[in-house]
Amino acid sequence: MNMALIISSDEIKKTLPNYAPEKAEEFQSVSTKRADKEFESALHKNSGPKVILMSGGSASGKSEFIASHLENEECIIFDGTLATKEGAKIKIRKILKSGKKPILFAVIPDDLKRAFIAFLNRDRKFNDSHFYKTHSGSRSVLLWVAHEFPDLEINIIESSYTKNDLLQFAKINFKNRIDLLEYLTTIQKTESDIISYINRL
Repeated sequence: MNMALIISSDEIKKTLPNYAPEKAEEFQSVSTKRADKEFESALHKNSGPKVILMSGGSASGKSEFIASHLENEECIIFDGTLATKEGAKIKIRKILKSGKKPILFAVIPDDLKRAFIAFLNRDRKFNDSHFYKTHSGSRSVLLWVAHEFPDLEINIIESSYTKNDLLQFAKINFKNRIDLLEYLTTIQKTESDIISYINRL
């Protein structure tokens, strides 16, 4: 059985000296840099034909989606938020330069309030601003990527919870790129929008 090579800064954190989940934010910078280095090395060493970039705010369900739907793929998977244009551009261009096919999977929560509760209850602790920044940034970057790389395959996955509080996923299908772009435009939110929405509920 094929297994994906999964590169995750959260998993890298666990290998760092003195790491503890309640101090996760202190290790973010180092683990992110190591993940980027591992990613670049994998592009040269791994013979798989495709590379999956994950997109989505913190606690949206990306890692769970990988575990349930993608880990048996023959590919490299970069498990990150993809919340900055520069980071997205660098990764996509490096993938293309390596001769591999970039594929993007974006996990969008059906309810930001539920995602925020999941974020607060995780073992890995971050300041609330990390939630606002990654959810706003990943949506903005997603729309930008859809415009800048019109041939790049983008898959939109909606995450939600069942009545029994089990995380589930559903792919949103679009007739064409125009429909995808319209959808991505409708889900844009600034950090202030997210804060106001969460505080209203």
